[in-house]
Parts: sequence; structure tokens; C-alpha cells
Amino acid sequence: MRTSYRQLAERHQRCGPQIENLIGERDTAKRNASDLAWALEQVAGELSRAKDVIASHLVAAGHPSTVLHDVRTFRDALTQALTDAGVDIRLELARLEGAEL
Repeated sequence: MRTSYRQLAERHQRCGPQIENLIGERDTAKRNASDLAWALEQVAGELSRAKDVIASHLVAAGHPSTVLHDVRTFRDALTQALTDAGVDIRLELARLEGAEL
């Protein structure tokens, strides 16, 4: 049996707001997923840069011609290199030094 135009119009009127709600929820979820993907890309980039800087400093510290003879000099040089690479470790340092964040 064929559905009449009136029945279709009534069904559309009943389901229309629900469909609009679902479309809105889907669009919000897509935006949230896109924002999260961007944030993860930023974190992955920063982590990769940090690993590169740390690895290069560890290799340099093991080389006999390195001028980083004491721990403080090594710490300061590593902190500066991380800052120059765009890696912000102030929160982590403050947490490790006992600050309540």
C-alpha cells in the first residue's frame, strides 16, 4: 500500500525536529573531533621536538670535548635548547619543584 502525501507530511512534521537535533549533534561532534585532532598534532610535534633536543644533549654530554662539565650547566643548556625549540616545560618544572598547580 502506498503512503499518502498527508501521512508523509505528518511523519516529516514529527521527525523534522529530531532530525535537525541529530544533524546539530553530528556537526558539533565533527568540530570537536577536528579540534582534538589539531591539539594532538600540536602535542605530537612538541613531544618530537623535545625528544630530539634531549637526545642531542645526551649525546653531546657524552662527548669528551663538551664544555658541559657540571650538572647545572647541562640543565641550563637543556632548558634553553628546549625553550628555543618551542617546548615549554615551565609547568612540569614547577610541579617537580613542589609547586601546587
